[in-house]
Amino acid sequence: MFFTELQLDEKQIKNYCLLEVEKLLQHRGKSLFYYDGMPRVTDLDIPSLDDVLIHEELRYDRLALAEEHAKLISALTDDQKRVYETIVSSVEVNRDGVFFLYGHDGTGKTYPWKTLSAYIRHQGNIVLNVASSAIASLLHPGGRTAHSRFKIPLTSAEDSTCNIKPGSALAKLIQMTKLIIWDEALVTNKFCYEALDRTMRDILRHSYGCDGMKPFGGNTIVFGGDFRQILPVIPKGSRQDIVQATLNSSFIWPFCKILKLTKNMRVRSGSNDLNSAYIQRFIDWILKIGNEVLGDNEDGESYIDIPEEFLVPWISDPVTSIVQSTYPDFLAHFTSPS
Repeated sequence: MFFTELQLDEKQIKNYCLLEVEKLLQHRGKSLFYYDGMPRVTDLDIPSLDDVLIHEELRYDRLALAEEHAKLISALTDDQKRVYETIVSSVEVNRDGVFFLYGHDGTGKTYPWKTLSAYIRHQGNIVLNVASSAIASLLHPGGRTAHSRFKIPLTSAEDSTCNIKPGSALAKLIQMTKLIIWDEALVTNKFCYEALDRTMRDILRHSYGCDGMKPFGGNTIVFGGDFRQILPVIPKGSRQDIVQATLNSSFIWPFCKILKLTKNMRVRSGSNDLNSAYIQRFIDWILKIGNEVLGDNEDGESYIDIPEEFLVPWISDPVTSIVQSTYPDFLAHFTSPS
């Protein structure tokens, strides 16, 4: 579009327009050829959908990822490194492994995800990063929502499967995948995991020569989340309905090997011992709320007193008070990477 001297006739303009539409559709696992009556690109070389999906996951700079991996792994805590080594071991021997990484907010679950992704991709292999929400998926390189990546039905039922046909472009991508990482998994109804499990067993049973009994077809998959955070939303559902919809109520849960992160990384980021101690007290208080240690439960409602030290002092304007408390000396430090 930036070549002012380029002369195109009407047919060429139409072709290039259709080509751009085709690229957008292929990115979502579709094509103009799927829709009867739609115009199609002619006289242009269009890569197959198989090539597009696989190439998209193999296009990373392997040398840059090797350097990134070296930096990431050197900064892992002992707990994070144990998680990393356990999952890498499962991936390298092609051993069927289903893992659940449990850790409350601030324990650094995202860090092992990034290290694993860099390791697998710099070796020229494929890892699929997904999350239950679009915001969470942005934290991961190449991240997508689980529903978008695996074509999980928006309304899943007990016997649902994903809209992935054996032999399709997406099926071939899954066959080449070494690891699937599903972050913030607990927000999703258990029927979604079970739909993916049935689909992957069907797709991968021939690849691995198994009888279809292995979870997720024998591929390594890692879920991550915190049971203290938001669980599946069941409209007008009771507490029991919500619990029954979570991952640990699924037939998949007994296959999950539980990995834990317990050390809060935000304490380490404190500027001094006094600040770190304050952060630790706040974390301990939050965990007590999550564990239902604090609060008087009356008719399903809990009332909790907030300690004075955790309240933002009211200066004059409440918004200004919050900003100054959250970003002290913002104008002096907003250009600093730290």
